Order: sequence, then C-alpha cells, then structure tokens
Amino acid sequence: MGEAITRREFVKQTVVGSAALAGGSSGAFALASPPPEDLGHTVVSALGTLFVPSAPGDPGYKELEQFGITDYVLKNFLASGHAPDHGGVETAGDGNLLEEFNNAAKQFFGGKSFLELDEQQREQYLELIHDGSKIADPKLRSQLQTFYRAARTRILTVYYQNYPEHEVKRNAKGEPILKPGDLHQITNPNTKKTVTGWDLAGFRGPMDWEEEEQRRAMMKKILPHWYEGDLVKLTHAKPAAPASQTSNGHDYYDVVVLGGGTAGCIVAGRLAERGINPKTGDRLRVAMIEGGDDWTIRDPGIRPGYGYPIRRRMITNINYEELGPEGDEPGPAYRWPYAGENFRIVGGCSLHWGGNIFFPTEDDFRFYREASGVDWDLARFGDAFREIEELYHTTVAPVETWAKGDHLWADAGRALGFEMLPWRSAHRNCLDTRFCGEGHLCKYDSKGTVLPWAYLGLNNGLKIIPHAEVEKVLIEKVPGGRPVATGAVYKDTSGTLHEVRAARVIVAAGTVGTPVLLYRSGYGPQEFLGDKLLVENKNVGLHLDGDASAGPQAYFPEPVSADGQGFTGHPYTTMKPRPYGELNVQLWPRNKMDYPHMVALGPFAPGFGWKHKEFMRTGIRRIMFKFVNRLQALPWKWRVTPDARIERLSLDEQRIDATLREAAELSFAWYDKMAVKPLTIDRRIRRATSLRPGHNTGTARAGANREVSVCTSDFDCHDIDHLLITSGASLPSTLFCHGMGPIAVGAAYAWRRMIANHFSRGSSTKGFA
Repeated sequence: MGEAITRREFVKQTVVGSAALAGGSSGAFALASPPPEDLGHTVVSALGTLFVPSAPGDPGYKELEQFGITDYVLKNFLASGHAPDHGGVETAGDGNLLEEFNNAAKQFFGGKSFLELDEQQREQYLELIHDGSKIADPKLRSQLQTFYRAARTRILTVYYQNYPEHEVKRNAKGEPILKPGDLHQITNPNTKKTVTGWDLAGFRGPMDWEEEEQRRAMMKKILPHWYEGDLVKLTHAKPAAPASQTSNGHDYYDVVVLGGGTAGCIVAGRLAERGINPKTGDRLRVAMIEGGDDWTIRDPGIRPGYGYPIRRRMITNINYEELGPEGDEPGPAYRWPYAGENFRIVGGCSLHWGGNIFFPTEDDFRFYREASGVDWDLARFGDAFREIEELYHTTVAPVETWAKGDHLWADAGRALGFEMLPWRSAHRNCLDTRFCGEGHLCKYDSKGTVLPWAYLGLNNGLKIIPHAEVEKVLIEKVPGGRPVATGAVYKDTSGTLHEVRAARVIVAAGTVGTPVLLYRSGYGPQEFLGDKLLVENKNVGLHLDGDASAGPQAYFPEPVSADGQGFTGHPYTTMKPRPYGELNVQLWPRNKMDYPHMVALGPFAPGFGWKHKEFMRTGIRRIMFKFVNRLQALPWKWRVTPDARIERLSLDEQRIDATLREAAELSFAWYDKMAVKPLTIDRRIRRATSLRPGHNTGTARAGANREVSVCTSDFDCHDIDHLLITSGASLPSTLFCHGMGPIAVGAAYAWRRMIANHFSRGSSTKGFA
C-alpha cells in the first residue's frame, strides 16, 4: 500500500510542483531536444480534449484553444514525471518523450501513431499506459507512464486553475490592477465571458461586493456579537523618534527587534508603548527590522468584517498565484529560503495561519518544564493569555457555521464514546468564507493577527524598517568578561549593508530563521561554525520539535462540505484522555471546499475523460472531507543546519508507525459509524519516515541553563549579554498546544519579562545611551 501524503506535500507536487514539471531545459526529465513545435502542440491539444472533453452545450478544453490554452500548457510541460499519485521520481530517458509517446502507439494499434487514432482508440491508449501491464519493455513503460503523469498533471492543473482567467493582473510594483471604477478592491479574475474550470466545478472564487454584503447580513444574525468600527486606528500620536548617532556614525536605538512576524510585532509594539530607557527615564526608541514588505500596516486602521483598501487589494484569496502572498508556497517576495513555515512580511505567519488557536494547558507547561527546566506555569502566563484572547478575539464557532460533514463526524464520534470538544478560533466579525485557513490571508480583517500590536507600536514611536534582511547580530568579545550583543547588520533591497547599534537586541526570527541568524553571527555549535565560532552553545539549532498530520480522505455520495466555512472552528477530540503525553493524537474533520485543480488530481478522481468531467461537477463538495489525525509529542529529534535545512537526527519508527496505524484504523471505524457512508475511503496509511515536523519550536529554547537551552525563562541569552530571544524558537517543545497560540502567548509573556528586567526604572543602564 502506498504512503499517503499531506495536503502541503500534495500542493507542492501538483500546484507549485506543476511548474517543476517543465522547469527548464536541464534535469533528469528534461527533453534532450525539443520536439517539432507542430507535433508538440498537436499532441498536447489532442490530450487536452481527452482529459476535459467537450460536447454541444458542454464546453471543455477545446473551447479554450482560442485563448491559447495549449501554448500555455506547453510553457511548463515536461521536466519531471513526479505526480501526486506517484511516490518517487523516474528517469525519463534521453529520448523525445512527446515523439516517443506518439509513436509507441504503433505497436498496439496496427502501426498507427497516437495522432492517427480515433477518439476511442486514444482513450484506450491512455488506459493501456496507465495500467502498464501490456507494455513489456520496462524502460518504455517508465517513459510512457512518466509522460502520462506529467501531461495529466499539467493539463488538468491549467484547466482547473481557471485558464484563461487564472491570475490577477499586476502592475510593476506587484499590486493587483483593479477594474475601472472598482471601489471595493474585488480581485476575482473569473468572469462570465467563457466557461472555465471553475465554472465547470461550481467554484465561485473570491466574493464580489454583493456577496460580501449578503454574508455580512447573514453573519450579523448568527454571531453572538458584531463589533462595529475599527479595532485599532493609526494615529501616529507619538511619531517615531529618529535614531541617534554613535560616535562612529551608526544609527542607535535603545532596542532593536530582529524580525517583524508574530513575536516581533507583539514585543516591539508593547515595548514602544510601555518601555522606558532606564538611564534617562524617556520612552524607548524601538526599531523593528523586517525582511519583507510593510503594506500590511499602511491602511489607516483595522476594521473587522470589512477590511481596508490596501490589504483588500493586495489579498486576492487565490492561493496558487505565482507572485501573490497566499498559499503553502507564496510568491518569492513573501518567503524566506528556509525549510518549514515562514512568511516574509510585517505580521508574519499570523496573517497566513488557519485561524484555529490552542493555548498552552497545564499539560503543555509540564512538558515544557520536563524538556528544559523552565519555571513557566499557567499562573505566570495569566496576563499573557488574557491579552491574546482579547486582541485575537478567541471564540468558538457557532454551530450554524458547521458543515453537514461536521455534524456527521461529531455524531459518529459520540456513538463511539468520544467527547466532542469545542474548537476555538481567532475571528472577529468573520464572514465565514472559504478563504480563511490553508495559507490564505483575510482581506476582511476578521482573522486574528498581530497587526494590532504593530499599529500600537506605530502610535507610540516604533520605527519599522521593512525590506531589510538581517545579516548578523553584532557580538563583541569583552576581555575578561562575557560577550555582549551591541546591534545588528542588515542589507537593504539594493544590497547595501547598514549597521545599527542598540542597548538590547531581541531576535524574533522564527524557529528556523533564529538559529540561522545566530549561526551567521558566530553563535552556535563548534561542529557547524568551525573557525567562525565566537560563542559556543550546542543547543542553538537543536531540539527542533513539532507535530505531524495524517488521516484518510473520503468520497461521499452527496455533498458534505460547506460552501464557505471561514471559521476553522469545528468539533475535535483526542484519541486518549488527559493527561496528554507523548504521541498524543488530536482528531477532527477537515471539511472545507478546496480549489478545483486539487480535486481534479486527488485520490478519488478518475483518470480522464467524461468520467473525470462528471466527477468534477460535484466532487468538489463530496470529497473534500479529511479525517485529520494530528500526532503530537513525537519521539524524534531534529535540528536546523546553517543552510536552513531541517535535519532529522533520530526517529522511533516502530512506535510512530504503530500510532499511525491505530489512528488510521480508528478513522476507518469512525467513517463506518457515520449516518451517510462514504462511497470510497483512501485507506493508505502514512509511514513515520514520511513525516516532517510542523508548527515547529525549540531551536533556541528557554530553559534552566546553557547545558540544555539557549536562553533563560526570562528570554535572556545564557551566553551573550543584552541578547534576548522570543519566537517559536524559544518554546521548549510542542505538545497539545501548537502553532500560533503558544507563540503569541509566549511573546506576550516575553515583553512583560523584558520590561521588568531591562526597560523599567531600576533596570541595568549598561549599554544605554
């Protein structure tokens, strides 16, 4: 039985990966020489009409030829045979695959090439290739099946990504171009001019203004409270204080925060608002350096349920755009060249996350203490919890927003003896659209983010330096004393280096970015840094922890997914009761409509032709039901390398595989208890070796001492004075609580400890101007 794949891997192999199907002219699957243009165009055009057939009154691929669909398909057609139902990469050989595919039909159809076959014979040829049993030559079989997978993936991806209305047109600055007279920043490229893949699948795409107004009216009746007005407004009541100058001409701030993501915005905003220079008693001069853009904070405020023009325009809610900010792989301007989750923009992953939130429980704090000896507990974090709950507006989704599949799942779980628990989400005035989680940003300002803290900082003199990639932390060795962090070096978009000095340096660069930056600064293990080592700590980059998800999808005889469901709230439970410990498993239904091209290439989709087309008319709401099994506190060890890779050090394969099987068997029994039975269940079970950690933590973790950690329970670096660390990197481990909740709560606790220890009267004045 083949291994199942995660949605993220599936997206990489089909959506983003479809570009890799042709990529360039080199690589294992590149064509040795391009086929004649007319042959390539003719073959691909013929394949397109097989994969998406047409009939009078029922247009398909052929009707889009007038818009150049085959030319577009051919732009990225052949370089790899890696397809979503294929677990490995095969060698395509040195031959011309297009020509090989065309001519190989002769040995099965009386000397006729593919282009000489009639429609029925062409279908038989594709079925013969897919089956493979009648192709005796293993090399030829591999080549033809590689070609088939590549062609199917590319053609169906292009068609069901809504070609020719598949992308939002952008200007030279990367801003979406709005239609003349558009007052509401509507960026849905789909029109009524022609029938596209979205139309065939019944997928409407992002809402227009009329739909928005209808959703607002509906949700005002459903939600227990509707928040009117702005959550925060930009006043610039205290303009940013200019940097002072050091004796050698460098900019100086009291504190510089490196990273403008989740933790960076929370800490920088609160320090600007409440911190003071302990030497002068003046308010702090705070700078936050962010590698990405700052269009997220250029609007005059945050108005939940409506949004403001700049964010509404920039957020298209199309997650496969090559240049846009959304999706598992956002455009190149929005991502760091790191493994794991990251998002390069002011606000960071708080803009990109799914909106479901878990706060650390006593079990989590027990796990933290056992992992590294931190002194954290629920009582110490009480004020931090309340702060995040208020500004994120954590709530339980109204049952009216549940899809049919949620109710079916919950009823089956109760019948099996499981308690249904309320899933909390971070939404205020949610319009319950289909474009919330899974890499989407919220153009309606409804999802909880850290932008309110950024606005709070701007209103209190915070200086934000965007488009600035930090090269290193400046660490000075003091003869006879401890090393001291004195500032940072960053690079602007022109490549010019800038040196900024500060009394305190706070690294908030995320779980992968933090150790990478510390390595570049000369801080970390001798093993990695060699003669570039300034200060040694073996724990930098080590102890990376995270969870992993698996679980079977099912195909139902009737629609079970919601046409909407922006709330990520739904029922959930756990495989074992509390207290939670190692190999805890959360269970819940993932029950949202997905993009048509994902469904077209999914495990239940027929290969091609009319069966596939009929499947696509209703499949988008019948199959996007996934039983999610999220494994937590796994017995494995990972670390981050200097080149930003995540490297596995150990894995208890036997125990993890046993848990995966147990969770899968429970899922199958759960499906069997549902009042509406699935027609088909994808029964592939993932293996431990295929899992990679998500919601990562721990790579510069807080702890009792430098033997087990990088910073103290108060976020001060064990080894370097005036260096502080907060982000997912400083969390000791991952248990029940994962992702945005612990990172945000950790940062809300961090700024309180930082003010108490560094930025209040009576704190040390060392380093302050």
